[in-house]
Order: sequence, then C-alpha cells, then structure tokens
Amino acid sequence: MIQSLLRSMELLEVLKEQNRNFSIAELSESMNLPPSTIHRILQTFCEKKYVIRDDRSHTYRLGPALIPLGKAAARGIRLQDAAHPVLKSLSCRTKEDSYLVIPVENKGLVIEKVDGPHHLRVVEEFGYEMYLHCGAIRKVLLAYQTPMFINEYIKTIIERDHAFPQVSPDKLRKELGTIRSSGYAITYGEYVNDAVGIGAPVFNAEGMLAGSIGIIAPTSRVEGEAHLKALRETVMQSAAGLSADLGYAPQQL
Repeated sequence: MIQSLLRSMELLEVLKEQNRNFSIAELSESMNLPPSTIHRILQTFCEKKYVIRDDRSHTYRLGPALIPLGKAAARGIRLQDAAHPVLKSLSCRTKEDSYLVIPVENKGLVIEKVDGPHHLRVVEEFGYEMYLHCGAIRKVLLAYQTPMFINEYIKTIIERDHAFPQVSPDKLRKELGTIRSSGYAITYGEYVNDAVGIGAPVFNAEGMLAGSIGIIAPTSRVEGEAHLKALRETVMQSAAGLSADLGYAPQQL
C-alpha cells in the first residue's frame, strides 16, 4: 500500500465528513500528521481543484473537480448490485424478508429480494408487481411522485370501482402527504392479511427517486410500539445508506 496515497485519501475523507473549511493546523491535529505533510498534500489537490483554498481565512474545503467524479462513479453503480448487500444486512438485522421495489408506470415491481430467517413463502417474489397504493413499500413510491402523477393515478386507478385495495381519494392524498413528510410508510394488512409493511424511499445521485426498500413481517412478530419503531428506524437507515451509496446528498431535495 502506498502510504502517501493513503494519507491523501484520508485527508479527503476528513474534509468530506466534517463538511466545513479546515486550517492546516486543524487537519494536522485531526490526522496526527506534520503540518508540512498536510501542506504538500493540499497543494497537489489544489492544483487539480479537488480541494480549494480560501485566501481570506487560509482554510481548505473540497473542490468542484470532485463533483463530476462522484457523479460518474454513481452512474456506474447498478441499483440492484448496490442494494443487495443493504437488503442482506436489513434482513439480518430485522429477521424479516426485505425488498427493493421500483416504479413502473402505475405499479411497483420487485427487482431484488433477500429472505430473512423467518421467510414468508406466500408474500412477494422477484418480478412481482402491484399497484403503487398497495402496501408500504410501494406506497412510498407513490408519495414521492409529482402532484400531476398522483392526480392522474387517483383518477385512473383509485376512482375505478375494482381498484384494490379500495381507498377514498381524500384518505389516500392525506396518507401520501404524511408519508412524504415523515420519510417512511407503515401499513397493516392492506393486501397480505395479518402482515405489517414498512418502506422508505431511495434516491440517486441526481436527487431523483430510484426506488424503495422495506420489509414485510407477520403482525405476530411485531412486539409492540418499541419494536415497530426499531424496525422502522432500521428500514430508514438502510434506505439512507443505499441512497448514499448511489451518490445522493440530502440537501439536493
């Protein structure tokens, strides 16, 4: 391993994690390296605009040359490939089946699934699709669509007598607003009897909705509000982690 290269990468990590300007003295203390070493690394990065220097405060922060690199890296990441280890971890932590769903017109399509230790055999499998208002993992996708899309969806799907599950347009609009403001959805037995669904959105490097991930568990295994809250937080953390892997930065929304 090349020590100088490793130090350079660690310096970028420090600048990234703190998201503020640093003086050479602060970087030296944070990385436990001599100021002269920090200065040499910064000079090299400044030449390529990976780091920029504020001449007034004599401090440094990440530079604009890193933006296209990050976007190029994010474009090269296939959603399913990035999602699989996240879903595997999610199933391990919650002990339940986990899913990655993407919107396809008016439906949500399962494109990745990881079975938990207590696999539910009759719920959903790869390639399964249902309308976007069916269950938490899909309802999240609907909540983050444009108002025009939601209006058209309600007109063409919800207001039809045979829409399943049946729900009033006003109730659905209110629920979608709550989901969008809270960042997650929880549903109870909407299309799977005696089951709880929890879903959260996933965003890409451009800040656009890429899909959603979540879990489905029997109500008998959700042991009270504290357990439900823990499951919800785990799903949200997993979705945020996958979004970060895809290059998403929350301030884009």
